[in-house]
Parts: sequence; C-alpha cells; structure tokens
Amino acid sequence: MKFKNNKTYIIAEAGVNHNGKLSIAKKLILAAKRCGANAVKFQSFIPDNLVLKDSPKAEYQIRNTKKNDSQMNMLRNLSLKSKHYFSLKTFCKKNKIDFLTSIFDEESLDFAQKKLRCNVIKIPSGEINNYFLLDGILRKNKIILSTGMSNLKEIAMSINRICKMEVYKFKKKNINVSLHKLKKIKNRITILHCVTDYPVENCYANLSSINYLQNNLKLNIGYSDHTSGILASVSAVAMGAKIIEKHLTINKNFSGPDHKASLTPNEFKLLCSKIRELELLKGNGIKKIENCEKKNLLVVRKSIIAKNDIKKNELFTRKNLTAKRPFLGKSPDRINEYLGRRSKRNYSKNELIK
Repeated sequence: MKFKNNKTYIIAEAGVNHNGKLSIAKKLILAAKRCGANAVKFQSFIPDNLVLKDSPKAEYQIRNTKKNDSQMNMLRNLSLKSKHYFSLKTFCKKNKIDFLTSIFDEESLDFAQKKLRCNVIKIPSGEINNYFLLDGILRKNKIILSTGMSNLKEIAMSINRICKMEVYKFKKKNINVSLHKLKKIKNRITILHCVTDYPVENCYANLSSINYLQNNLKLNIGYSDHTSGILASVSAVAMGAKIIEKHLTINKNFSGPDHKASLTPNEFKLLCSKIRELELLKGNGIKKIENCEKKNLLVVRKSIIAKNDIKKNELFTRKNLTAKRPFLGKSPDRINEYLGRRSKRNYSKNELIK
C-alpha cells in the first residue's frame, strides 16, 4: 500500500453506526467526505456465520446499547444486505471517497473479493488468528490488519499466513525478517496498532507500539483509535502512523455499540484538520537550511573580525580575533585558516577580516 506525498490516509470508520439502515450509511459517507477523510469503512458480516446463537455481548456492548440481549440479536439489527454494499460502493465513487469494508467471515470475504471486487481487504482485530478466513485472502489484494488483543508473534504469524510465505521466523524471543520476502509484501500490507476496548482509557493506548511494530516488522504501521477525542490519533501521526482509523457517527446518542466511542462530524473534521496541520509541521525529515531561514542567516550568523587593532605582519591569534554579527565576511568555522598566519595589512578593532 503506497502513501502519496507522505500524507496520512484517514479512514472514517462508519462500522455499524448506520444501525442497519442504508439511508444513515449514506449520510455517514457524505459526512466523511465533508470532514476530509480519504475513505469510509463499513463492516461485512453474516450474523449466523459470525457468532453462536447465545453468544453473550461484550461488556462495552451491554453498556453502550443498554441491552443485555445476545450478540446475535444485536448483529441482526446492525447488518446490511448484500445489495446495500453495491449501493454504498457506487455512492462512494460518486462522492470521490474510497470505499472500504472489514471482513468477519469467509462468506463475506468471498463476496467482497469476487462480487464487490474490493482491492483492499480490512481484517479486524478479532480475526487476526482466524486462519479459516486468512487462508481465503487472494494474493492480489492489499491488506489492512488490525492488531487489538494480540502480540508480536501472533501478528507475524498472521502476516505469514496471509502472504503464504515465511516472511518472519521466531528464535526464542527474537524475530528474524527475510528481507527478500519482505520486499514482496512491503506495499501490500499495513498493520494497525489497536487496543480493543470502547473507549480505551489513555493508560492503555500504548502509542509507543507504533514504533515497536515498525522496528520489528519493517512494514508501514497505522493506528486504529478507540480512545476518546482526537489527541491519540494526532499523536500517532507524529509517531509515524501512515493510516488513521477513527469511528464516525451522525449522533452519539443513537442506540448501538460504537456510537459513544465515535466522533461527531464536527469532531472528525477537526481531527482531519489537525492531522493535515501536523503533516506540515513534520515536513520531510531532511535537516537543511529552510527557505524562510535564508533571510535571517546573514543577520544571525557571525563573521571573523578584529578583536582589537591588528598591525601588518602581526600573527593572527585567538587573542586578536573573534566573531560578531552580521555574516558579511568570513565564517567563524574558517578560523583555522587564519590562526598562526601574519596579517597582510592593518586592521582596526571590529573590522571584518578579509
């Protein structure tokens, strides 16, 4: 996956915040576009293929929906029909925003790859060790892999499984990377640091994992942000995240598991604005004299001058030379060219040494 002009790829995670309604899903697409997101992402799943009938809800799902029914009942109310995904993809294309979807079961993967023709497949955290699903990913597809609830070894093993080659090997606690094989997948897979809770408390965000994953996996790393507010996402960009994924909702008071941990359109617009502002602040990382500095250089830097009167044929020493602003003569870093040499003429105190 390539990132143009060092720009962060911002994903508005619509997820299931459409509450099973196509009309709300389209409103989320329009909101994401207005906010400045690069993509809007939904979730593809078939409830009967995802959970057992009596599978309980997660604690946050009970808290946010205020219902203690089964996951199955909740997911049936949040699912979209197959035809809706075609409609949403077309609507995204019309509004010039990328369409993405997370895959939660094998049948949905097959639908996304072969019928919906998705070029990018998002694998959510809960499926990172689901080899039934990972084995079905086509080699031509690019992958975004979320890593909540996992460790480095599980992530590396999942990448090996997706790519159908041993890119990473483990020896005790160390990970060895095959640089030859890594080159083949470098632009295909992006890993998202993620902590699976809604919302995530700041003490668990662990943003340093972005650098940890990059150093160990040698891949592009992004961040799927479940914290409250925008600080974590903006900070992640400062730490090198190439993708930012954040939940978007039309209304935080809607009934559903993810609305409370989502941003409103106004909040999401601020997030996009701050990320773009930070990108300007980051620059390209090459240390050089910036154009804006050149006008100040002559004023702020110094020239070699006579510290006191110097007579012709007198030796230049540190006692009779010094440096003062402005930079209109010889740079002080050339002092060694003068020390120990004899002056060819008289100099007055504070005169530039020629």
